[in-house]
Amino acid sequence: MKVTWKKAVFVSLAVILIALLVTALLVLQKPEVRFMLAMTDILKPSGVSTHEISLDINGVPTPMMEFRKDGAPPGRYYFFLHGVTPQTYRHPTMMKLGPAIAGATGRTVLAPRIQGSETSRTIEAVAHDIANIYTELRKRYPGSFHAFAACISGTILLASLNHVPLEIYPEKIFLYGPFLDGKMLANFYNTSGMEIDYIVRMTNAMRHPVITGPEKDLISRAILATKPGLTDREEMKRILGAELYRKVDKLKIDNPGFLNINELTLFPAGKPLPKCRFYTLHSRSDQIIPFTMGLGLHRYLSSRGLPSRFVATGAFQHSGPDSASETAWKDLFELADFLRDLFK
Repeated sequence: MKVTWKKAVFVSLAVILIALLVTALLVLQKPEVRFMLAMTDILKPSGVSTHEISLDINGVPTPMMEFRKDGAPPGRYYFFLHGVTPQTYRHPTMMKLGPAIAGATGRTVLAPRIQGSETSRTIEAVAHDIANIYTELRKRYPGSFHAFAACISGTILLASLNHVPLEIYPEKIFLYGPFLDGKMLANFYNTSGMEIDYIVRMTNAMRHPVITGPEKDLISRAILATKPGLTDREEMKRILGAELYRKVDKLKIDNPGFLNINELTLFPAGKPLPKCRFYTLHSRSDQIIPFTMGLGLHRYLSSRGLPSRFVATGAFQHSGPDSASETAWKDLFELADFLRDLFK
């Protein structure tokens, strides 16, 4: 039977279209692709439920967000920690990351609230809470655990895990914007001359001896009024008043708990190293913790023989406008390889 050229072209186009659709479907099966599409707002995770629950941890009610993919097998979890933010476990970025991780990996994400940034609690007390919460979750949710933590909480997570048995240490830890050395970071804050995100100044003031009780109440109110992204300094000045605003801005970062953080507090000498793989992602334009600090942690982990990967990226900003959709493509292949290994 004679085939016209129009019919031949139509058949060829149909074959090409089917091939493209099949390829797209196969690509979408890759967890790193699903994660990046979710984080760049191109494709929302489907079939992921979000629930807020409360757990009793040593007599203390602890609220927690649970992100679970429909049909996900039991026994596979992510322990999620938020960074320094009054929105804590309900921060918009956490509410975006949780479903993205759950949808990409099939692991149920557990994100408890950690009190700290809006209070004068010590870093040691926060680390103690994290260790207790993680240990209790391991009892209630038996199975395989990975972990994610952002900002200073990433570093505090490592410190807190010194207080849990090695056999329940996470198998993989995903860190966003951490640091290794508190003295080095404090020196950067105190001498760099850069305008550091003002929430860093306020959280420092909440633990500073020269700040009075009434002043701390006012600073706590200002912290609770902050919104995602760069802290609005003018709004903070309106809440604090010009005099307290300047006082907070000029305070040196010299909290002992912060200054004492180093490689020995994170990985004490003589203690066996955990069987864990570490993955660090850090924004090049981070205005809270410079990406060189995360790179320093990665290099230290590698020097101790621990499996560690590091990527500095323009996507997924630590603070400031979220430009992930504009910049992720520049780092596409490096990010994809990093995430592919993380999500295996």
